[in-house]
Amino acid sequence: MSEMPDTPDFDFWPVHQTISKVAHAADHVTLHWSDGKTCQMDAVLLRENCPAPETTHRLSREMVIAPTDIPAELRIKACKIDAVGALCVHWMPEDIHSRYHPGWLRAHSYFDETTHRTSTCVLWNAASQPVPPTFDGPTALGSSKIFLSWLEALRDYGVSRLENLPLQDGMLEDVAQRVGSIRETNFGRIYTLAIKDVPDSNAFTSLALPQHIDLPTRETPPGLQFLFCRANTTSGGEGSYCDAYKIAEDIRTNDPDIFESLITDVWHYNNRAKTTDYRASGPLVELDSDGAISSVRFNTWLRSPMRAPLDIQSRAYRAYRHFTAMAQSPTYQMKVDYRAGDLFAFDNRRALHGRRAYDAGGGERYIEGVYSDRDELYSRIRILGRRMRAQH
Repeated sequence: MSEMPDTPDFDFWPVHQTISKVAHAADHVTLHWSDGKTCQMDAVLLRENCPAPETTHRLSREMVIAPTDIPAELRIKACKIDAVGALCVHWMPEDIHSRYHPGWLRAHSYFDETTHRTSTCVLWNAASQPVPPTFDGPTALGSSKIFLSWLEALRDYGVSRLENLPLQDGMLEDVAQRVGSIRETNFGRIYTLAIKDVPDSNAFTSLALPQHIDLPTRETPPGLQFLFCRANTTSGGEGSYCDAYKIAEDIRTNDPDIFESLITDVWHYNNRAKTTDYRASGPLVELDSDGAISSVRFNTWLRSPMRAPLDIQSRAYRAYRHFTAMAQSPTYQMKVDYRAGDLFAFDNRRALHGRRAYDAGGGERYIEGVYSDRDELYSRIRILGRRMRAQH
C-alpha cells in the first residue's frame, strides 16, 4: 500500500520518527524507533484501536466494538513495517490484518514515567508577572493565530487579557462562545456586577472582595471566568489577581506541614442566598495523580464551620490563615485597572481574583461576567492547533 493508514481520531500525527525495527510476542509488540527509543504496546491496546471500519466508525471515529468483542485468546501471528512505514499486524484467531500510522503510534507510545508530562504551566508572582499577558482584542478576533496565542496564555498563566474591544451588546458572549460553551449558573447565563438592593453575593455590593475563586459551593466550580468592562468611571474598584499555584508551591517548599493540611483537610462551603442552597466540600489544594497542583477551592466568606476533631480544626484554621495571608500579600498580587474595552479571562480554579471597594455614588461601573469550563479552553486550543497543522 502506498498511502498512510487512517487513525482512530481526527487529529494530524506528523511522522518525526520512523519505526526502524519491530518485534512481537503473542501478546505485545516492541517498536524500535529511529531516534533509538524503544516502546512496547499491548495486543489489546492495538486491536481495539484498529482504524478499520469494523473497529472504528468512519464518520464518528469512535469505537464500534467493546472489550468483550475481542477474543479472549487474541494473539499476534505476525508483524511487519510496510513500504510507507506503517505497522502491519496479523491477528488470530480472527485472521484479520490491521495497519497503524507511525505518527499515531509514536504519540501514544510509553517510554518512561515522564513521557506525557508536558505541562506548560508558568508560575508567577507580582514581580515576575506585574500585568497579565495582553492582546489587542480586534486583532485577536480577526486572526486564528493571535486568538490561539491568547488562549495559550490563559492556559499557561491562568489569566490573560484582551483590550480595545468594542463596547457593544453581545461582545462578551461572542468571545466566550469562540472558546466554547457557556456555563449557566444561578447568577444567569450572563451576569452584571451591579449593586443589588438584596444581593445574593458580596460581588453585587460595592464592598472590597479579598482574593477568592467563584462558586466553591459547586461540586466542580467553573474552570473559566470572563469579565468584560464596558464602562468604569467610579472611584476605586481596582482589581487584583494572584497565582494560587505559585502560593501553594511556595508553601510546599517552605512549610510542608501547612501544605499537608492544605491538601488533606476538608472544608465545607455553602452559599447564603434565600432562593438557592448549593453546598460542596474539598481540600483547599487538590493534586493530580503525579502530585502536581491541579485546582484550588478557596473563598474566605463562603466557608461553613469545619466539622472535624479539635486537633484537625486547629491545624486547618492555621493553614487557611497562612494561605490567606499570602494571597492578600502584595508579593503575589497582580494589580489591574478595569478599563472600558478590557476583557479578562482567567482560570477560576487557579487565578484568585479580588477588588478594592469602590464609590457606588459617583460615576458608572458596568462589568459583565460569564462562566465556562477548562475543557472548553483545552478543546479549542487543540482544534485551532489541528487546523493550523493541516494548513501546513
